[in-house]
Amino acid sequence: MPRETYTRRQARDYDERNYHGDAKALIKGLDKSQMYELYEIVNEKLAYGTTMKREKELLAVKKVIEDENLDPQRLRKIRQGRSEMAKEGSYGEKAGRTTVHRKKM
Repeated sequence: MPRETYTRRQARDYDERNYHGDAKALIKGLDKSQMYELYEIVNEKLAYGTTMKREKELLAVKKVIEDENLDPQRLRKIRQGRSEMAKEGSYGEKAGRTTVHRKKM
């Protein structure tokens, strides 16, 4: 089987779909809380390996949501997740008081 050249691969992956327009139509009727939820889902799905077409769709939706008039700090928090300190300190066997305080007699 002959190896595929770069130009053939490039021509095969080219498509004329308007991802930005499709993403705009997708979020048209959503309110702000639904956009934040969709942004969380998109970021979660982008962490996994997907096909090139699916990745383009997800990136278009992410870009359109970022261009909307939303809270940039909240979007950054969704993108980055919890800090290391919050991840380590919130749960575990050493969290909080490990021994019960009893009155001495």
